[in-house]
Amino acid sequence: MTAPTERRPRLLIAEPRDFSAEALGLLRDAAEVELDASVPLTRALADYDVLWLRLGHRLDAEALAAARRCWVVATPVTGLDHIDLAACAARGVRVLSLRGESAFLRQVRATAEHTLALALALLRHLPAAHGAVLQGHWERDRWRGSELFEKTAGLVGMGRLGTITAGYLRALGMRVLGYDPRPDFPHEAAERVETLEALLAQADLISLHLSYSPETHHLLGAAQLAAMKPGAVLINTARGGVVDGAALLAALRSGRLAGAALDVLEGEPQIGADHPLVAYARDHDNLVLTPHLGGNTRESFVKTEVFLAGKVVAALREGRGQ
Repeated sequence: MTAPTERRPRLLIAEPRDFSAEALGLLRDAAEVELDASVPLTRALADYDVLWLRLGHRLDAEALAAARRCWVVATPVTGLDHIDLAACAARGVRVLSLRGESAFLRQVRATAEHTLALALALLRHLPAAHGAVLQGHWERDRWRGSELFEKTAGLVGMGRLGTITAGYLRALGMRVLGYDPRPDFPHEAAERVETLEALLAQADLISLHLSYSPETHHLLGAAQLAAMKPGAVLINTARGGVVDGAALLAALRSGRLAGAALDVLEGEPQIGADHPLVAYARDHDNLVLTPHLGGNTRESFVKTEVFLAGKVVAALREGRGQ
């Protein structure tokens, strides 16, 4: 009698656009892989052993109730607020991500570069000036901007991205202050400031580089925005929920905050043209918005997907009981 063939795991890549060919090859050595953006999450959780997603889906407790077969969720990001980790744990679903992979992530710098791009775009009025040129208006003096040189930057969060960003800003001639309660504060990267309020009062540019959690939800609210140095600007490439959007809008309208550049908004990816910050940005050039592009480069996608594919393959070889 022929021995039964061992079933190969099924793996669904739910957001397959531009998926790394190298990562795909690794995964196909260990599983039957399908790339299909049309499969509903509930069916994916019911029919596949592994679900691979980026940031285009939110995996909540309701969806996870369908996880009859799925036991691995893979997501090539560090922030996991799009996944209900408690619900995953309760159902025995293992979440594989980039969180905590410090040594590897030091080579992934896309978000730090985007922070710099946003700061320059905001201070030099690049989106508005570009739009004006396209409309036939060549008005040099209208778009006079501000420099970073000899200004003070305040970084909230001095982990990997905060440290990398600090180096970029120092290279431009900025004084860099940092706030982070962590005991391993990188003193070589920035001058440590003991309180958030002290940082806000001194910095011309505030940049956020911290994880989203219940403790950091609306960390920057009305009181903190009011404590910022008059004429300062805010850059957020962390998570939208770290900032109180209504308070930010009020600070921009009042002129208390000179400007903001945001790569993340609370509630994304369900952000439409009627979102209050989007509506404001249509008519004001002191707010620049991008759709969570921070880590979205070809280089970072290849690096992170290949790295995470290795973790998925290792998990599949260990088996579900590990």
